[in-house]
Amino acid sequence: MLFNLSLDDLMNIEIESAVKQKQNITEAPSVVTVITAKQIKERGYLSVAEALNSTVGIDVITDYFQPNLGIRGINGGMRSWSRLAKVMIDGQSVSFRSSSDNYLDPSLIPIEVIEKIEIVRGPNSAIYGKNAFLGVINIITKNGSTLADNSITNFGGKYQKEAAYGISSVFGGKKNNFDIIFASSFSQYDFTGLNPKNVPGSNVYDATDITEQNETMPFSIYGKMRYESEKVGEITFDISHQNINNKYEFADWGTLTHQNRIKLINTFERLRYSKDFLTDFKTNLSFAHSFSQPSNNEILDNDNDHSDWIIRKLSTTSYDLSGDIIYLFNDKNNFTFGVDYTADLHEYQQFYTISEDGNKTLNPGGSDGPENFNNLGIYLQMILDPASFFNLNFLNRLTLTAGYRFDFHSIYENVLTYRLAAVYSFTKRFSTKLMYGTSFNAPSPAQLYTNSMFTGDIVGNPDLKPEKAKTLEWALIGRLTENINFNTNIFYTIIDDKIEYLLPFGEVSNITAANISKVYSAGIETEVNLQYANSTSYVNYSYQQSLNETYNPMLGDIRVKTSIYPQHMIKLGETWKFPQYHFRVHIDGRYISKRKASEQNNYLYDPINYSINSYYLDSYFIVGLAIESIDLKFFTKKESILSLKVENLFNSAYYYPGFSDYDIPGLGRSVILKLTQTL
Repeated sequence: MLFNLSLDDLMNIEIESAVKQKQNITEAPSVVTVITAKQIKERGYLSVAEALNSTVGIDVITDYFQPNLGIRGINGGMRSWSRLAKVMIDGQSVSFRSSSDNYLDPSLIPIEVIEKIEIVRGPNSAIYGKNAFLGVINIITKNGSTLADNSITNFGGKYQKEAAYGISSVFGGKKNNFDIIFASSFSQYDFTGLNPKNVPGSNVYDATDITEQNETMPFSIYGKMRYESEKVGEITFDISHQNINNKYEFADWGTLTHQNRIKLINTFERLRYSKDFLTDFKTNLSFAHSFSQPSNNEILDNDNDHSDWIIRKLSTTSYDLSGDIIYLFNDKNNFTFGVDYTADLHEYQQFYTISEDGNKTLNPGGSDGPENFNNLGIYLQMILDPASFFNLNFLNRLTLTAGYRFDFHSIYENVLTYRLAAVYSFTKRFSTKLMYGTSFNAPSPAQLYTNSMFTGDIVGNPDLKPEKAKTLEWALIGRLTENINFNTNIFYTIIDDKIEYLLPFGEVSNITAANISKVYSAGIETEVNLQYANSTSYVNYSYQQSLNETYNPMLGDIRVKTSIYPQHMIKLGETWKFPQYHFRVHIDGRYISKRKASEQNNYLYDPINYSINSYYLDSYFIVGLAIESIDLKFFTKKESILSLKVENLFNSAYYYPGFSDYDIPGLGRSVILKLTQTL
């Protein structure tokens, strides 16, 4: 169905992430952007990260291990891989729980099984609890009944200067009351030949210092089986397996050692049940088990002396139990009571040095902590239409939402979060939203208890507190004409107890995470969609002004611009369809303004005044191209889809912020040719 949506349909698409219920996007009490399966296909996205990077208010950088998502002027910084948002598959968190990182590369989920991606910007802890800090990304999967065709996809091409290839498949269908879907994906990319850019004034690296065999081999599996009947209700069992296997050349702890390899397993299995009781009650129950750990042959190496290296031991086994009851007063008014309980059983991250003769030595630093992280969350939510509830007809276009949640945690302090929202529809075409909410980001076990990889490296801080945010938002959404719709918002966020990494100075010998700063962030986000004849297009713009308030031992309390995140972003794209010639063309562009380099690099740039004397990375504009066939049949009576994807069409030079003594080069022109055979 999402492959045939008109512009009017997109304005009225149902979402489920804003309030854990299906709701029209114009009525949702949140700022929401939806990326549909149709858009994923037409634009040639190969991963969730690529799709998110086209979204207003989101910036994705990479170190060629994993994408690192920043949102609304804030990036988590060093060793923070998209930790600022809660990433879910059909409502199930998929973070690597030892570190709370979210891995958004092709290992996350086969892209062909995604029905839509719902991106909710702003605080959502009042319903989702910890780590729904600055946003929620909920990947909604297809069902067997909504899968248009079974298919097998092969691709090959060139990323940077080396070969890339992959294969994926998706199968599904429905028979009687049973519905099943299964998808898998494997690919390999090689980023050999990238040359780090020195910090200004430094000459650590020359033209001969390049990445070697910098391959990544993501693998993912997703499966879902449903049974649904009016008498029994809906029973769903789903599984997800994420396998990460990356040669890591731009590791801040060991650059270009040509030996770092990160290998991780992240998986969950879940059973869900939902049913409507009588006419007024709906209930949802869920039980999930998840597991994550590194593989045995993971290698970390912080220098070019390969006579010794580092391994780490860690694992997490988790159990999530949740349930909610929704009472429907009528079609427009309802009340939700929900409870969830999470038990994370941790073997804390510990680094060991392995000598050439096989001796293993535990590295210094770190601390012991409880193995069990237990959290009980209780939340209440009410959606109220005052006109029908109180019989006040003059308020018949107003909807109010209030949410309240308390989290009881066994390690860090208990946290109360809440949100309030009012949505008012001026006409059928225009509505406005006013929202205020709070959220929190929990310190991860790695931040609390880890030991160091080497002298001077990061060590845990067991006294960390959760980061807390409060956000005020106003949004206006509507249709200017039959062919143009828009969504714009302004926001103001204050973050308390922001976790920053203390750089080693004075008597401090290791980098330590600490709650040492406060962030003020404000901005505007605007997105416009157009549709005419055989063409659809989008353009979005975001402006962020974010200030970091912290204490500097030389200067006292200061406020400076936050690092890493650009102040201006413009993203645009257009798809032309030529059905008479059996193909379509999509072209997109992304402008990223200059951005402040990381605190770690600015410390090297000016060790004395790095807080106020900073260098910036240049702005850049990247163009991409995707061409795809329409209604061609090469081998069978089923459609064969041939597509060409070109990234960085004009081979522009650009750089991402690094966290060692260099900045990270962006990819040059890359080409992928893909063939999908429907079955």
